Amino acid sequence: EAWKSYFALLKLKQKGKLPPHINQIKPPGYWKNRRTGKRILRILIRNDCYSLSDVLKLPFGLKIRWKGKNRWRGKQGRLEIVYDDLSKSWYAFQPVEVQPLHQPIGNKKAYCDLGVVNLITAWIEGDKRATIYSGRTLLADWWYWTKKIAEHQSELKETNDKHASKRLRKLYRKRKRRFRHAVNTIVSRFVEDCYEKRVSDIIIGDLTGIRNNNSKGKKTNSMIHNFWSHRYLVERIKTTSENYGIKVIARNEAYTSLTCSLCGKRHKNGRRHRGLYICKTYNKAMNADVNAVANIAGDDIPEPYGRDNWVVAHPSVVKVQPRTSHASA
Repeated sequence: EAWKSYFALLKLKQKGKLPPHINQIKPPGYWKNRRTGKRILRILIRNDCYSLSDVLKLPFGLKIRWKGKNRWRGKQGRLEIVYDDLSKSWYAFQPVEVQPLHQPIGNKKAYCDLGVVNLITAWIEGDKRATIYSGRTLLADWWYWTKKIAEHQSELKETNDKHASKRLRKLYRKRKRRFRHAVNTIVSRFVEDCYEKRVSDIIIGDLTGIRNNNSKGKKTNSMIHNFWSHRYLVERIKTTSENYGIKVIARNEAYTSLTCSLCGKRHKNGRRHRGLYICKTYNKAMNADVNAVANIAGDDIPEPYGRDNWVVAHPSVVKVQPRTSHASA
């Protein structure tokens, strides 16, 4: 695509129709890692120039054995082969156009609030209580590897005044992969539960501003400002839901954590420690994240308060452990 764009721009320049914001045309260069500045070894294979079975068959009669599992069957796209200098291995990425594996079997809605300590707090229409998918073990694991990273950075500084090393890059990667593996597991369990309970739409709170509006202690703040990926969590929910034919809708969650879902008021100091929200009008306590979920649901729940029972009920908690091994990178 890069070369096609280059030649297309050359033709436009010859005709005097070059877009005003483009001052200079340069041929495509090497792919580079923006962080390290090193070149990336990447090979692109057109979709009709390879086949993938027990071996990867490439042009010029080249056959390569590969490891892994081909999960998807369908119309294959362009193959991308990339060399990873940390593992000293080649990886192939194959996009495949497939039909959804499932179709929704009902028309219920699920409402969920996304966070850091509680990764997903959700309520499905008809349930007697909300469900919290806890992120506490993820946070503890992330902090464990953050300390390992800090220790190695200190060693580098003391020994040869360096700020980077191959081992340091491996530690960063390990922390990221462990976190994402746990997130993927939680999202899969949540979406599978939605499908089994006949959900067709998942309504999620818009996460815009989570970095600016969160102060949950040193560890959680460090995760929010240095590592937390809102986009990744939302994209995993969307991608996994798509496999089940479930639609994901983002809804503005402004003030959902401050407003009482029972009386509609913003109680001063309504949100207390230990994740509680106190309704001073009805003198009731509820989980703060469940309260936010009820506010995200908003007018979808009929009046006077079809939400009353499940909002004040103790939510069930689902815990997912990251991979158990803490072996060094």
